[in-house]
Amino acid sequence: MKNSVIIGAGTQGQVYVSYLKEAGINITGFIDDNPELEGETILGIPILGKYKDLFLDEFKNKIQDVYCPIGINSVRTEYLSTLKKEGYGIPGFLHHTVSIAPDVTIGEAVYMLAGNIVMPHTTIGSYIMINMDTTIAHHVSIEDGVFISSGVNIGALMNVRKNAYIGMGVTAMTGVKEIGKETLIGAGTVIIKNVPDYSTVVGNPGRVIKTKHINLKLNNKPKPSEITFIGSGISSSFTILHFLDLIEGHKTKRKININIIDKYREFHSGIPYGSRSGFSVHLITSLKNFLPEPELEKFIKWLNKNKNWLLDELKKDGGTLSKEWIIKHTDKIQNNEWKDLFIPRRFFGWYINEKVESRLEEFKTKEIVNVNYINAEVVDIEKKEKKHELFLDNKETVFSDKVILSVGSLPVNHLWKNETIIEEDNLLFVNDPYSSELTGVLSKINNFLEKKSDKKVNALIVGANASALELLYKLNDIEKIKSRIHKFLMLSTQGMLPDAVIDEERKKEYTPFNLQALTKENNLTAKIIAEATFKDLDYADQIHLGAASTVDIISRAFGVLLEKLTPEELKKFACHYGNEIGKRQRCAGFHYSKTVEELKKENRFDHIAGRFNDIRKTKTGEYSLEYLDTQSGENKAYEDTVSIVINCAGSTNLDNQNIPELLKNVIEKEYCIPNESKIGFEVNEALEASDNLHVVGPLLAGNVFEGKAVWHVEHCGRIIWLSKVLSEKINDYFLKNAALKEKPI
Repeated sequence: MKNSVIIGAGTQGQVYVSYLKEAGINITGFIDDNPELEGETILGIPILGKYKDLFLDEFKNKIQDVYCPIGINSVRTEYLSTLKKEGYGIPGFLHHTVSIAPDVTIGEAVYMLAGNIVMPHTTIGSYIMINMDTTIAHHVSIEDGVFISSGVNIGALMNVRKNAYIGMGVTAMTGVKEIGKETLIGAGTVIIKNVPDYSTVVGNPGRVIKTKHINLKLNNKPKPSEITFIGSGISSSFTILHFLDLIEGHKTKRKININIIDKYREFHSGIPYGSRSGFSVHLITSLKNFLPEPELEKFIKWLNKNKNWLLDELKKDGGTLSKEWIIKHTDKIQNNEWKDLFIPRRFFGWYINEKVESRLEEFKTKEIVNVNYINAEVVDIEKKEKKHELFLDNKETVFSDKVILSVGSLPVNHLWKNETIIEEDNLLFVNDPYSSELTGVLSKINNFLEKKSDKKVNALIVGANASALELLYKLNDIEKIKSRIHKFLMLSTQGMLPDAVIDEERKKEYTPFNLQALTKENNLTAKIIAEATFKDLDYADQIHLGAASTVDIISRAFGVLLEKLTPEELKKFACHYGNEIGKRQRCAGFHYSKTVEELKKENRFDHIAGRFNDIRKTKTGEYSLEYLDTQSGENKAYEDTVSIVINCAGSTNLDNQNIPELLKNVIEKEYCIPNESKIGFEVNEALEASDNLHVVGPLLAGNVFEGKAVWHVEHCGRIIWLSKVLSEKINDYFLKNAALKEKPI
């Protein structure tokens, strides 16, 4: 008799124990990731281990079959398909009372409980769960990963697509052709028409109350507009939201045409909060420090309403560490206590996307705005009289009165060869992990590791910023990647990671003496304040007090002194010193630092203090790292080979040739002039680089607005503030421009 285990010791797993035992199947144990169940026994059956343990030889040798009656479709599908590749049997289970027509086709790992009826000419895919007393009519197709609750009636000639979740007592009437993929159908719903993908449907008759994935109506046929946004990240998103709030109060209504252009198909979230970063990388700060009020409260309300499907997406995209994060914070999430959590960034991306889309749709319905989405890259701008002509990479052109340049941060500086990813026999070098999507890069890393399964592989991450921590976290989140990497290395100038733990007691005793000594001085300069700040940071390092404990104290101390600077000196601080100070004040979430601590315990982590020089091929065909050692100032070679290198060293600057063609062109034409920061453009109080060409987002670095120095425009609070400043200037333009006033709706 085969030895079998059930993944999941919750109520669903306990139900299946009874049925499987009744069928004579030998259940030797449960597999469950909940740390509180470790070593426990449930219904007389022991908890044998966690999911990751199934990849160990000792488990493979004593377990033959795996059942996984987990209700989360994405997790069930992933677990079963992965374990099949590992050599486990993944049998299905059909209760003896199930009635299935002879010509029905059934895939693998299909679980059906008592009383189900399946009529002729029906196809049932794999990894499917169907609870009790459900009827599936003839000529129906149930695709992989579907969950069907008890008492459901599926009408004839219907296609239920992948990962749909159908609640208790649902009736889908004959005549409905499709229930879309990853839909959620609420209990008791009566479906009388097709259900679109990613929708939540409730009621009688069923109505869509939510769609997870906004289906943007891309219109690549350019139209003339009053405003064109180049780039659609959160800087442009908040500018749009603020602007809509302002024009809603206009007494004279007129339609404003808006173009939104992005080279990626995903609008309104940008790289940090969109799919290119994946779903399971986290904020670098707690939510309360990430988002200011009143936006914070609005976002929390949205999280409370949407947390179920958000967690489902996190489980699907994430691995071991993501599931641990969910388990650890289950109580807080259930109680809607979000403020202290370092949540997945993608949650905010979904929120802002939905908010901008729904607001624009509302204004389109009222005929106040007309929105045109264009999926293309702007490569050049030419000023013609009072308009701008924008040239796209698809050879089309767009005319616009105003242009908002919101292209985000500058691209990463390639460390080795001028390619995004270089793959050689014994080396995978990733110059930009977010060039397309992080998931694609992780897949390449996994494939590379599979090819090198017989060799020792060391992975190097260059940099110690937020991106570096994210990559280290993701490499350890995916068990099949983590288990194949021998050692994880990081290379950074200081050889220090961002701090995560606040020492509340020692924090009270810390005083920035050098900055405090300047409070009575009147003739201050940017350099004097910066030098005092660096001395106080050095002192914190000497007494081993990390940035998490000192960042607020030091920032407040030099912030007060900045108020004494002249506008010229304030601008110098923004251009030359702000970012350098920021690099030494980096903090991180505990979930990231914990990853490092665990690797250190396993003797699998090494942090090198130095700067990247080169990767050289050795005589044996392997590769070695050459770096400039920070302490000695000498060139050194790392003692071991390196097979995977991921570049997280940071962005290039505007002096570099490795910048987008659009930026090269606007600089050459002097439409935009780089300031002394080399990462931002000179702009006026209206955020204009030149007449009616505005800048928003990270390219505002090195400027002063409303008496405040700006050197880093990636903090959400700063983005919201500057977006509001810009929206007010755009609103003034429409209110004061006589020609525009004469064009009412």
